[in-house]
Amino acid sequence: MCDKVAEHSFVSRRDNTFREYPPASAQLAMIIPFYGELTVWIRKADAAGWHFPTSGRKAGETILEVAKRELWDSARIVPPRLDLLGAIRYQTPKSTTAYVYMCEVSHLSWWYDAPEKDKVAEIGVFRTLPVPLASESVEVVLEAALRARRTGLR
Repeated sequence: MCDKVAEHSFVSRRDNTFREYPPASAQLAMIIPFYGELTVWIRKADAAGWHFPTSGRKAGETILEVAKRELWDSARIVPPRLDLLGAIRYQTPKSTTAYVYMCEVSHLSWWYDAPEKDKVAEIGVFRTLPVPLASESVEVVLEAALRARRTGLR
């Protein structure tokens, strides 16, 4: 567990209240890449621990474009598709919304084409939670993603 705890709440896209989180309201995109039964995590040099690829929206980008850009920039992943899992809202101290996506990948090109070291210090694939975690919210979204995989996201 991490020392710094932010207030956060996750809402599945299947939940009726999800309509309160339109794509235009999301400032961040977080992506949970699955490589078989493993999850792909990154650790940035300035981060306290492991987290999923996450990035903020740049001018003119849709939140889906943010997700695709971040997957490439941080983990050299080009997914065949991204599935919207839901949204997570942080209170740190202002309200920030991240759209959470998940994807299945069949190969990891970062084995031979690593991201820039100033952006990503390490990339790892894990069967369990890596230690230390950058935030408690990654546990919340991972549980939702694993549940969606078990029950079928569609």
